[in-house]
Amino acid sequence: MRRLTRTAGRFLLAGIFVYSGYGMLNNSERYAKLAAGALPMLPEEPMIAKAQGATMLVAGSTFALGILPKMSARILALTLIPATIVGHPFWKAEKPEDRRPQLVHFLKNLGLFGALLYASADKRTQTRPED
Repeated sequence: MRRLTRTAGRFLLAGIFVYSGYGMLNNSERYAKLAAGALPMLPEEPMIAKAQGATMLVAGSTFALGILPKMSARILALTLIPATIVGHPFWKAEKPEDRRPQLVHFLKNLGLFGALLYASADKRTQTRPED
């Protein structure tokens, strides 16, 4: 039963990264503009967004499938840092009605980050027989 629970948990956690990575690959120009606007030192280069999207897509897929899950979780956690800063800058919102949704998404990403840290520190091996 624990194996089923862990597998379902990996698939559910990985879903947002696979979906977001795919979207970032297909809309790399939009994400490049967004990133360059948030981080002025970053060039408006779609290849950066494509690399981020591909990393999220591949690491999310390997995490879901249980292929190097600890490494995949660590990579996904690292991809969340720029995605959260660029995508949800609640501190820049001038109106409270604009700030709240960004803050909610920012906190959601912090929760995902925590779940990935937990998964990356898991002491149980994937090859051990489970109940």
